[in-house]
Amino acid sequence: MSLIRSFRQNRTGSVPMVFSLFMMPISAVTAMAVDYSRAHQARAQLQSAADSTVLMLAREAAKKSQSQLATMADPYFKAVRKNDPDILVGSPAVTKDKKTVTLRVDGTVKTYFAGIFGYPYLDIGVKAASAYGTRKIEVALVLDNTGSMASANKITELKKASKNLISTLEATSIEPGQIRISIVPYTTRVKLSTSYRFDSWITNTPTGSFSGAYSVPASRTSWTGCVGDRDKPHNTKDTPASAPTPQTLYPMVNCDGPLAEAMPLTDNWTNLRNRVDSMVASGMTNITLGAQWGLEMLTGAAPFSETGTASDIERFMILLTDGENTQDRFGWNVSDMNKDTKAMCDTITERGVPEASKKHRIRLYTVLVINGNEPLLKSCATKPEMFYKVNNASQLDSVFKQIADEIGQIRLTM
Repeated sequence: MSLIRSFRQNRTGSVPMVFSLFMMPISAVTAMAVDYSRAHQARAQLQSAADSTVLMLAREAAKKSQSQLATMADPYFKAVRKNDPDILVGSPAVTKDKKTVTLRVDGTVKTYFAGIFGYPYLDIGVKAASAYGTRKIEVALVLDNTGSMASANKITELKKASKNLISTLEATSIEPGQIRISIVPYTTRVKLSTSYRFDSWITNTPTGSFSGAYSVPASRTSWTGCVGDRDKPHNTKDTPASAPTPQTLYPMVNCDGPLAEAMPLTDNWTNLRNRVDSMVASGMTNITLGAQWGLEMLTGAAPFSETGTASDIERFMILLTDGENTQDRFGWNVSDMNKDTKAMCDTITERGVPEASKKHRIRLYTVLVINGNEPLLKSCATKPEMFYKVNNASQLDSVFKQIADEIGQIRLTM
């Protein structure tokens, strides 16, 4: 009896034994956590490849059957996913309905430690889906055509980049009218078709003051198509032009040099490219006026009725310049012009307006070519990442391609 009591009361060596017993499950849990972490990383890799693949399929979904899409999916998925011998993946399964294309990929990842407990592999299936079809898009290209664009090959590269952007969006369009583009070349004026000369939104007897650089045509019939800024504060607003309120009307002004005519929204791709080719570099800079006419192209107000009325149309503006504001109808006060440009950008983006109250829902990209007011252009963009600066005109093509891809990209739905 005393021997049993002595053994029971003896604590020698008990701590290491108990510690070892506790460490066994802790080690097992840690080992399993390593495998589950690897499985999570593997699933993320597959999800990224599945997302990329389904976006590719969505661009073709309206034109191809489900079986054709499935044939396209397998090689593309294999090409974009990271190859890992420990990850075993089956062929992607593709389904298509009237609005959505869905891709499912099932796979497993080999474990390092979980096999001891009867789990040599962990499942890592993923799913991705994308809407496709008739997402309607309207884009206004507001392009600096001032004299400084003649230097450093800027106007040449701008034409190339603009035509490639047009071609990219043309290839994205599935049906007529789905994607439409307008072009607004600007200097200190914007030039329109003279067919508007007798419309009520425009006047050859404008109110307000004009600097010596501007003159008004003697009559409507002698007007050659150029317009200047509206009276303040309407030069930075989306106020509809109204004859009873003369300050809201656009003033006819005489052109001060060659300027390509603005083109309203259209999906006539050949005409769009031809209009880009007609652009020339001449004159000084009024960014505010160019931006305001870009807005006019996208709002459906007079004189333009081309914009659609559906609530789900997505609208974009690309505002490009290679310099500072230099002149408007009010004079040469650069500080005031910059304030007007910022105010015009805020009107376009409806900055500070609650989402539910927004009317235009335009996303504004800004592009600065080599020189100019970078803080102003960055603050104009809808988001800072929608501002681009190029230090060499040859970079314009890649920037416009990136923007075109973003505009035309079909969003993931799952």
